[in-house]
Amino acid sequence: MKIELTYGQDKISLDVQDQFLAGPLIKPKVSQALPGTPGEIIRQSFQTPKNRPKLRAVVKDQRVGLVVSDELRLGLQEQIISCLLAEIAAGQPAEVFIFIATGSHHPEIYAKNITAWINQYAAELKLKYQIFPNYCERQEDYIYLGDTTYRTPVHIHKMWLSCPIRVHGHEAKYHYMNGYSCIDKHIVPGLSAHASIQTNHKLALRHHDSVAGKNAWHQDQSRQNNPFSQDNKQCRKISEKYLYDLAGGQLQEAAVITFGLDMVSQKDKIFWIDCGDPDLVCQDVTAAVDKFLGFTVDKTKYLIQSPGGPPASETLYYVQNGFDMVIKGALQSGGEALVIAPCNGRPEVPGHIRGICPDPESMELFWDTLVKYLNRPLSEWISFVDKNFKLFMWKTDRVIKLFKDSKIKIYLYSQLPDAAALKGGFIPEPDPQKWINERAARQDGKIWCVDEANKLCVLGK
Repeated sequence: MKIELTYGQDKISLDVQDQFLAGPLIKPKVSQALPGTPGEIIRQSFQTPKNRPKLRAVVKDQRVGLVVSDELRLGLQEQIISCLLAEIAAGQPAEVFIFIATGSHHPEIYAKNITAWINQYAAELKLKYQIFPNYCERQEDYIYLGDTTYRTPVHIHKMWLSCPIRVHGHEAKYHYMNGYSCIDKHIVPGLSAHASIQTNHKLALRHHDSVAGKNAWHQDQSRQNNPFSQDNKQCRKISEKYLYDLAGGQLQEAAVITFGLDMVSQKDKIFWIDCGDPDLVCQDVTAAVDKFLGFTVDKTKYLIQSPGGPPASETLYYVQNGFDMVIKGALQSGGEALVIAPCNGRPEVPGHIRGICPDPESMELFWDTLVKYLNRPLSEWISFVDKNFKLFMWKTDRVIKLFKDSKIKIYLYSQLPDAAALKGGFIPEPDPQKWINERAARQDGKIWCVDEANKLCVLGK
């Protein structure tokens, strides 16, 4: 059978013997999109919000905060911004503060296009507005609200806290730590300080629970026990108890109005959408993501997967997301995976980093730490990371445990130099078709083939 997988901006076609296949190609189940353009669908959703009045009915003469995701998860942000700003403008707000939930990501890289869209649509609507990308290291931007039960210090952007009406524009999918990317993540890590992000992300070391498919909002109670997600939920709920007075510089407990828009989408298509009370939207979104992007399979010995197109395919740092989303659930212990991704990076990234990580900081903390501890005992790594955890090390933790705990071998078809891949424990594979043929000839197991792995969740039975 011919199998077509995404390879960066292109496609690669491979032959897989029918008797070797464990089942059909796994890819997003998005054959039935909602009718209409994204803009039409989003605007129509505003007519029937859940447990909330229409957004335009509550914003008059108020300061409204609107938060959208950054460009690392680039999707329909432009349409979300244009539609939400138009709906807010129809209610005649006093001003609009527009936030880009960059979290610990670099705003200069991941907020550039979104800033341009905001300027365009806000100017057309003649809104009084300001734009606030999140700079997590700029401590003066944040106010401390207390700790969660997981001891995460909740430092939230004070300009967000100054808004009595707070609106989320989001696109949902599976998430390798939070279980599902949902509205909660707009607050931590999206609009929070470094200390909040780092403490929350250390919960990812609980790698059997802080995983794709588990979330505090999931309708199946057996899948709610995700400490990373439970912590994120608490952070958002804590933030909604407070209002910051910009003029007086005072924080006070106050009821704020919240409004959430979420959807399951791909490129220019929307498959599910809801808006209104963020809690109700979060409760429903997990089932919607499961419907279109979730798979439960019998585990196999072999697997071949592509993370999808850029940015997911640009660096090993991004490609790793699919290890958690697919390899961990689909492969037997001792199995072998072939990952198809160019890992060609962005041209402005220095050569020794390009294709491995997006920036020097993630190179140092994720990759250099992986290389250092790859051949040391697992117990030594676990002790070190518990005492010295920093952002990006959760990825190191996941890769080391996949190699050492699950005994998984990962082969890599990419543009990375062989020496670079080998340093991190990956096995270069120049010929994907040869790799498939050799394993089929062994007749000792089946293979799953997966496209757009960074968008899916594959759970083993």
